[in-house]
Amino acid sequence: MRSLKGGLRIGRVVIIGILLLLSTVSLNAPGQVQAQVQANRFAQAINDNNPRELYSYLLPEIQGMLGRDEFVKNFAHERSYPYLTPLYIYLDNVTLDEGKRSGEAIFTVASRLPGEKMKVKLYYLDQQYYMEAFREIADGSFIEKFKKIKK
Repeated sequence: MRSLKGGLRIGRVVIIGILLLLSTVSLNAPGQVQAQVQANRFAQAINDNNPRELYSYLLPEIQGMLGRDEFVKNFAHERSYPYLTPLYIYLDNVTLDEGKRSGEAIFTVASRLPGEKMKVKLYYLDQQYYMEAFREIADGSFIEKFKKIKK
């Protein structure tokens, strides 16, 4: 009887271990849920006007153009132009390619023209989705846009 209880206890531990392993693997695997969670976090960082957090969701290629502090400075500069309204976005949907390694997130932009959408490419790298967004803030080209407007 004792060995049966011991065997059942070991069996439970093994099953729990397998379930934990499977849940960890699925949390790190690319997929619709992970993409939507990341897209919502990206939107929340924008809605909170938190460029320091937003930087974390940008493609490593974009992050490589400048450091976090410089991105925060550029973001604040870009958002400081008087004609800009606050940027608020809400996730409509995420579409992934067949391999779930890339896709597109579509957001509704509030505080702008009715029905305006923002499309953002996303890519799965290093066990998370990154967004291809705000390149013009990272490379500084947003300044040229405002120079043209002032003329």
